[in-house]
Amino acid sequence: MIDKLVNALIKGDEAFSRELERVIHESGMDLKHFSEICGVPYPTLYKIVRGERKPTATTLRKILRAFKRDEEFIAIIATRYILEESSLAKKFPNVRTYSANNFEEAIVNAVRAEKEGARAIIVAPILSSTIEKIVDVPVFTMRPKYSLIKAVEDAMKRI
Repeated sequence: MIDKLVNALIKGDEAFSRELERVIHESGMDLKHFSEICGVPYPTLYKIVRGERKPTATTLRKILRAFKRDEEFIAIIATRYILEESSLAKKFPNVRTYSANNFEEAIVNAVRAEKEGARAIIVAPILSSTIEKIVDVPVFTMRPKYSLIKAVEDAMKRI
């Protein structure tokens, strides 16, 4: 979402206004709710979306930070049965799971998770050394005696 907003901003204020309205709606929020989340007064946000006002640098930072918070997450790459066994999404709302049945799928998912904004990636021991060489985010290892939930908690503490 941030990329789309920045690209629209480069095109001009009118394109940014349209894209901001679309992204807010796509996120399932109304303008009032988004104004509370980002800290920009509702009348200011309303005027920006309607094209009646150009956003200041401070306002832009607040808007982009609001979307950045939503996009930060921890990625877990594992086989489907491991992901289904643990109800991580309920315990940790900022965790996304990626199912991988082989080494290649795990690598593709690690790159995808990083592009989507993952702040850390948790994988099986056999994958960790390879994935650490490919991505620029911290990689944590699941270990049998070191539970998946403990790995998520450790990752959350470090990011």
